[in-house]
Amino acid sequence: MIYTQHRTSIKWIEMIVTILLIGILDYTFSLSLSEWAIDPLIFYILLFSLRYGLLGAFVSFALTSLYHFSFLLMEGTDLLLFLYDTNELAWILLHFFVALSAGVFSTSYRERYQSLHIRQEEVVDENEQLKQTVQQLQESQGEMRKRVLDSTYTLSRIYEVGLQLDQDATDLVRDHLIGTFTRVFRARQLALYHVDTSRRTLRLHVRSGDVERLPQTLFIDSEQGIFARMFQSQKPTIRLADELEGPLLVAPICYEGTVKEVLIVHEIDILRLRSHEMNMMKLVLDWAGTRIEKADALEWMLVSDQLVEGTRMFRMDAFEQKVAQQVLRHEQYDQPYSTVTIPVEGVDLSLIEIELILRQSMREIDVIGYDEDERVLHFLLPGTPIESAERFKERIEHVFYVKGGKRL
Repeated sequence: MIYTQHRTSIKWIEMIVTILLIGILDYTFSLSLSEWAIDPLIFYILLFSLRYGLLGAFVSFALTSLYHFSFLLMEGTDLLLFLYDTNELAWILLHFFVALSAGVFSTSYRERYQSLHIRQEEVVDENEQLKQTVQQLQESQGEMRKRVLDSTYTLSRIYEVGLQLDQDATDLVRDHLIGTFTRVFRARQLALYHVDTSRRTLRLHVRSGDVERLPQTLFIDSEQGIFARMFQSQKPTIRLADELEGPLLVAPICYEGTVKEVLIVHEIDILRLRSHEMNMMKLVLDWAGTRIEKADALEWMLVSDQLVEGTRMFRMDAFEQKVAQQVLRHEQYDQPYSTVTIPVEGVDLSLIEIELILRQSMREIDVIGYDEDERVLHFLLPGTPIESAERFKERIEHVFYVKGGKRL
């Protein structure tokens, strides 16, 4: 460390007071310092040259020269002869050389010291910044660790959701999907709808909410609004601020390469609409789509011996099992269902022809059963209230008359 003094006045006071003290002592005790073999004024020059650099060197040299000239005047020496006296010139040159050498050394050393000092301060600042960065990183890691441990989406929870959706029956997959959105994403007033081929009508699969907000059938405009954005992006889509009507969230379920079903949510925790939550939501929906597709293929494969040969009409024992499942869903989710019977004993068309005609006016989720003894068709309409069953029957009879040329 070097001595630093930023106030110039103090420097002048130090040098002037010191030379005056030397002069007082010299005059009081008649020391004749200038005539000594080793001139004490050289140490004065060295002191302030090393202390203040070139500035101190020049000022101390000037003050010692003035002191020396004053001493010569007091002795009565002619100053003009001083310029021709080799001893005096040697004194001048020696003192100047000492002042210049010491001043240059002090200045260079001081600059070097200041450079190292500045570098040290930079290193200290960098170390402080590194300490702060490391501290923030540790805090961030601790916070992230806490969030991971407290997160809804731990690996075990995701695995649990995946297992719940991995069912062998499509209705069970849909039921568990509704339950997952209710528990994990804190959704309320939600329902799962089937998308018809025109993308303008949604038919109810399963509902958890009010009938007024989640009706049996929804008519939508797939060309604009939230549904248009959903069909285009095939991702969960949130209602915009300028869209005053419609659900808060619509989420597609894709299988067979297209959007087959739509999950409609009217109420959901706002914190569940962040980007991370939406990505997890899409992951769950994609998984549900693959499970529904797998379950559907497995269902038809497993029930092949329960179908009337050449058709997808169930025999009565299997049909009654389907009805029993709807009874359970009605008790658990208050999901309506209806059954309709239509006799076909007077129709001379084959069952395959009858089914081809009827399927054109039915939903994919509707189930047909056939009583071979009574020659009666039984229809199971999931999600359809009883008051709508009679209109379904009238529509089916009309379509069969128009396209089959027969009355049922």
